[in-house]
Amino acid sequence: MTRMKYGKIFKKFRESRGLSLKNVAKSGLSSSHLSRFENDEADLTISKFFLALDAIHMPIEEFVYAVRDFRRDDFNELLEKIRYLVSNRDIDGMKKLLISQMEKKDKKEPFASFNTILIKIRLQDLSGETYVTDQEIVTISDYLFSAEYWGYYELLLFMNTIDALNHNTMMILAKEMCHRLDFYRDIPNNRRLLATMSLNAYITCIERNEWMDALYFEKQLKYCNFSETEMYEKLVLHYANNLYDLKKNNNRHAVLEMRKCIAATKLVDSNQISIKFENYLQKEQIGYMLGISNMIIFVFILICN
Repeated sequence: MTRMKYGKIFKKFRESRGLSLKNVAKSGLSSSHLSRFENDEADLTISKFFLALDAIHMPIEEFVYAVRDFRRDDFNELLEKIRYLVSNRDIDGMKKLLISQMEKKDKKEPFASFNTILIKIRLQDLSGETYVTDQEIVTISDYLFSAEYWGYYELLLFMNTIDALNHNTMMILAKEMCHRLDFYRDIPNNRRLLATMSLNAYITCIERNEWMDALYFEKQLKYCNFSETEMYEKLVLHYANNLYDLKKNNNRHAVLEMRKCIAATKLVDSNQISIKFENYLQKEQIGYMLGISNMIIFVFILICN
């Protein structure tokens, strides 16, 4: 990005808030330096730039969003495309996205390779065909282990590959994130990502019949203290709790609670979530009926004998 674009965007927001250069300069910056910055005649140091943003009451995320012409960063744009293709079960579209990602000039860069692996994981889920190699999964897990500080990118990368990692790797990484809960709680976006990660890990453990690990995440989710406005998280947690009760304890009352959750998702047109919830429930009910059938056959054999 050019210096001129930063300065002009800053000036636009400063004036839109009815603030003069003198108003902003009260924070320890000089009016003349700010004026030169806005007119592409000077730069600001990082520390002074943050002071200037604080003076116009503008979060850095909002400013960066404006600099990008009100578009999200490339990784979030990619995730949005993947979500759309998954929700529509568009295998051909996912294949085209994979090809376009692999053809990019920077495909050898580490982050570009992670994006390629992420697309392969979701394509493999959709098609049932093998696209991801064991080495590619190791590549992602090695990167996550080596990153001393996990920021927004690492949280998103882990959340979207959690079901492809082996269980021990997933647990080590997820527990490390839970240990950092106090740090992430003060960053709203990261706090919500961490909560979603815990929900995904909780459901993954339930699917794998890893009951002790599932209880660990159930406990961590209690610390999230979801507010009344975080209805999605509360709904998924309620569904997951009853999925656990159904699979672990064979509590048939849990089915009714799960159906209530499915009805709630349909009520607000969250069709992809309702389909996923229904698939979980159907799979468990089929398993239950097969168990009943095997029991009947076994009893019949005993009677015949």
